[in-house]
Amino acid sequence: MASLNITSLLKHIDELRVFLNDQNIDVLAINETRLNESISDQDVKVQGYDIIRRDRSTNGRFGGGVCFYIRSNISYSVRTDLDSQLLEIISIEIRKHNSKPFVITSWYRPPNSPHELFAHVNTLLGKLDSENVEHFLLGDLNCDMQSKDNANVKALLNITDIYGLEQLINEPTRITPTTSTLIDLIFTNRAENVYCSGVSHVAIVITV
Repeated sequence: MASLNITSLLKHIDELRVFLNDQNIDVLAINETRLNESISDQDVKVQGYDIIRRDRSTNGRFGGGVCFYIRSNISYSVRTDLDSQLLEIISIEIRKHNSKPFVITSWYRPPNSPHELFAHVNTLLGKLDSENVEHFLLGDLNCDMQSKDNANVKALLNITDIYGLEQLINEPTRITPTTSTLIDLIFTNRAENVYCSGVSHVAIVITV
């Protein structure tokens, strides 16, 4: 599985199609899709993958948005019971033959989000913890893990520590000529099941 902030899915769909054709990725979570109802699933289709999306539309303000590309031969269901009106999240449950199901949640946390949103993340993780299910929380959380004294980082780590989650990414994920931050994260409660993790430098040119 992988996570990518694409800053407009439609703008980069051709590059994404080439990327997924060349990579062995079963589940790709995308943040900042910036889709709306005028853009159909067919417009952003990738051969061999299903797309599950949740667009943002708040008081007529578009942007943000999350989605999953899931390889079409994978059995899954959308966990709408984990949705939140205040969080830009989407959750899926993967079912594999002779294996226990596991849940993947993609969360896009916009910069300067209200601190109170972490309480809703706590509720989400509490639900998953009560199910005793393997799960992953990944996405662009805009919490720089290199700044441990930051209030948002502290709030996130306080919650993830409660539920015994481990953060798998340990190198910067957003690098500019003047900054280097670790804001694209993957948390899991079953780190022992992860064979390898890290940052892949993809050939998708993203401008903000």
